[in-house]
Amino acid sequence: MVAALADVGDVDVLAYDSTHFESYAALADTLRPVIERHEDVVLVAESFAGPLGVLLAHRHPRRVRGLVMAASFVRAPLPFSRIGATLLQGMPAVAPPLFALERLLAGSGLPAPLRAEFEAIIATLPLAILRQRALAALRVDVTTELAALDIPVLYLQARHDRLIWPKAGRDVIRLSRNARHAVIDAPHFLFQMAPLRAAAEIGRWLDGLSGDTHG
Repeated sequence: MVAALADVGDVDVLAYDSTHFESYAALADTLRPVIERHEDVVLVAESFAGPLGVLLAHRHPRRVRGLVMAASFVRAPLPFSRIGATLLQGMPAVAPPLFALERLLAGSGLPAPLRAEFEAIIATLPLAILRQRALAALRVDVTTELAALDIPVLYLQARHDRLIWPKAGRDVIRLSRNARHAVIDAPHFLFQMAPLRAAAEIGRWLDGLSGDTHG
């Protein structure tokens, strides 16, 4: 996806340590120095990172001028998320079958290089971390922060998403003051499976922002 966005503008990947768990608020604290090194930032946040993007935009209103959320959410990404979190909390730590996880996230068409990369990433993540991230996602609520944002928001919905339900996108559109919604023919791994189409949507949206700025 970084390569696909090369023609759109300069891309800086905000990375954090994936070997231990931090809450969304703590992650926003960790990334604060990176945000403060830049001006006129457009944040692009996929899946789990969506609430983090909202928090960063809310905490740095003078630096962030736009937010892209892809296959993401601001609260309760699934029906009965709270109940699911309670059940997950009490379940034994058992890793889901890799093929089932791949099917859920990428459908049936994951290319071999991406499959190898996906399997390598999963192999490096402790099961406890995956569990804690899932619990954080099921319990997060940044609706107040999103509603307070006075910046344009682009929500990219994956048409064949088996993980994040369409209601999550509708929540983002309903709560945002200035939002655009685009549907891309892809599974939950939207940026991995349809990077060029996603980059094109982001580019058109950014062109609109530039027009508004100079108009």
